[in-house]
Amino acid sequence: MTSIGVPDHPSTRPGRPAQTTARVRDPGELVAAVPVLLGFHPRDSLVVIGIGGSGVGSGLRLGLTLRVDLPPPTDTVPVCRAAAATLSASHPVGAVAIVLGGSAGEGAPRPDVAAAISEGLESAGIVMHGMIWARDTAAGAPWMCYPPCGCSGEIPDPAATAVAAAAVAAGHVVYADRAELERQVTPADTQRLRRRDVLLDRVLGTTAAADDQDDAPHHVTVDTALSAAEAGRLELDDAVVVALAAALQIPAVRDRALAECVGHRAAAAEQLWAALTRELPDPEAADAATLLAVAALGRGDGALANVALTRAQQAWPGHRLSAVLGKAVATGFGPAQVRRWLGADR
Repeated sequence: MTSIGVPDHPSTRPGRPAQTTARVRDPGELVAAVPVLLGFHPRDSLVVIGIGGSGVGSGLRLGLTLRVDLPPPTDTVPVCRAAAATLSASHPVGAVAIVLGGSAGEGAPRPDVAAAISEGLESAGIVMHGMIWARDTAAGAPWMCYPPCGCSGEIPDPAATAVAAAAVAAGHVVYADRAELERQVTPADTQRLRRRDVLLDRVLGTTAAADDQDDAPHHVTVDTALSAAEAGRLELDDAVVVALAAALQIPAVRDRALAECVGHRAAAAEQLWAALTRELPDPEAADAATLLAVAALGRGDGALANVALTRAQQAWPGHRLSAVLGKAVATGFGPAQVRRWLGADR
C-alpha cells in the first residue's frame, strides 16, 4: 500500500495547529487507525475513507471518513450508493473501504458489500486504492484484502501506532464504542429535566416579553460558567442551567459563545457545552449541543461533533445552525474551516 498520511491533529494550544503527520504504510496499520479517525472502535461497520492529494513528502493524505452499519443483503446496494454519494461531496481523488465484522472462511466475508461500495465509488469517479476486510480493530485481529489483491495479516496494537501517539499528543479520546461516545450527550435525569422545563417556561416567557433588555448580565452568566469550568469547579444547579439557557437565547451572547469554542478557553467551553447538553431539556439542549459540535470540530473531533449535531436535531428538529453544520461536516468542514469562520486566525 502507498504511504498514507493521517491529517494533522490540531494542537491543544489555541492558534497553533500541529504540523506533524502520522503515516500508515499497510492495510493493517490503516485499520488500526480507524478508531482514531472515528473517535471510537466500530463494530459490524462499513468504513469509507476519502483520500486527497499528496501531502508533506511522498504518499497520499486521508480525508473525510464515513461509517455506516453493515447493511442486510437486501439493502446493500442502496446503502453503499448513499455512502459513495456522501463521500463524493468532499471531492476526494480516491478512497479506501473497510468492512469490519464477521469471520473469514475461504475468503473475506460480505463480498456483496465490497462489490457494491467499489461500484458506487467508481461510478462517482473516485479511484479505489484498497478494499479491506478485518474482523475488528483490536490488536491481533485478522485482516485481508479483497481480490484481486488478496494479501493478509494481523492488526497491530492500535494504541502503539504512530497515529495513536499523534492523537494522544493532541488530546483526542478514543471511546470503546459508539454507545460510550453517545453517552457524552445523553440527557440527564428525567425528573430534573422536567423541573427545569417548567422553570424555563417561566423565565424565557418573561425575557421574551421584556423590551430593550440588557445583554450585560447574560454575558456575565456565560463568562462566570466558563471561568468555573476552567478552574475545575463547574456546578450546574437549576438556577445556573436556567440562566445559561436564557443567556444563549440572546444573539450577541450566542455569538460570543461560538467564539469561545476556539478561543483560549476552548477546553473549558467544550466541557461547559457538553454538560449543558446533558442538563438542559429539549428544545434548549439543541443550542448547547450545537456549541459542543463547534468546539469538537475546532479541535478535530468529528465523531463527537456528529453525535452532538444528531442530539441537537433530536432536541429541536430543524434547528437551523446544527442542520447547516451537519451538511458542512459531510463535505469535510473541519478545524481550519471552523477557525476561519469564527475569525480565530485573524
